[in-house]
Amino acid sequence: GEFIEFCVNGPGGAAGEWKSIFPGKYLVGGKEAGGQLVDQRLLPRISEGEVRMLMVKNELFQIIHKKPVEGGFSAVGGINIPTFFKPDAPEYADLKSKFIDHDIPLLMDALDLGDQPLPLIWTGDFIPADGPTPGSTVYIVGEFNCSCVGCSNFGAGCGPGKELSWVSDENYLEGMRLTKLVGEKAIEALEEIKAKLAAAPPAPPTPVAPPAPAAPPVEAAAPPAGPFESTLADRVNTKLPNPPDAKYKFV
Repeated sequence: GEFIEFCVNGPGGAAGEWKSIFPGKYLVGGKEAGGQLVDQRLLPRISEGEVRMLMVKNELFQIIHKKPVEGGFSAVGGINIPTFFKPDAPEYADLKSKFIDHDIPLLMDALDLGDQPLPLIWTGDFIPADGPTPGSTVYIVGEFNCSCVGCSNFGAGCGPGKELSWVSDENYLEGMRLTKLVGEKAIEALEEIKAKLAAAPPAPPTPVAPPAPAAPPVEAAAPPAGPFESTLADRVNTKLPNPPDAKYKFV
């Protein structure tokens, strides 16, 4: 289709006319050229569901198993069946330990964002795959997401014609716990920034330019020589009438 042509070969030709400010050709040049696509093999065990680690900064709030409906190959919101687990769920203890204790401390540097804090609310999503030994399972990261993160516990109340009252009391309580933690972590982050600013050495004073020397006094222009009318002699074609009380007259 036109979109694939744009992504591979850029605008024009089979891609048609594009108004995008991006040049397309996302497979050319790789990371150094700002490549936008990630080459990731198909993981057929996505049909078993993906595992989402719902994070609030560096704290794991919840583990969500998202199984595609009807054996599909996508577990995005609206077409998955979620199952919620506490952070200490034994089913995912090994994955949690590797991700929280080992990966997260290295994550921002690996993304060339070492000078940035972790997002306030974000997720790490993992897809199961066959491990190196028969019968074993490893988890492959599918994405880190901080731009489209929702409160999955409120899912029953999301969508046309739905209401928050459709959410069970248990899920509503979990949703409120999440929003409370987000608020607490936001305040914590602001306090950290405030402390860093207070501990930073004061900025050097901005140099002030010396005042400019006073301009020499302007001498008053000498009055015109002779009658003023003579200086206007070239304006004989004026159509403006002279006011009756004018001191000088147009000639």
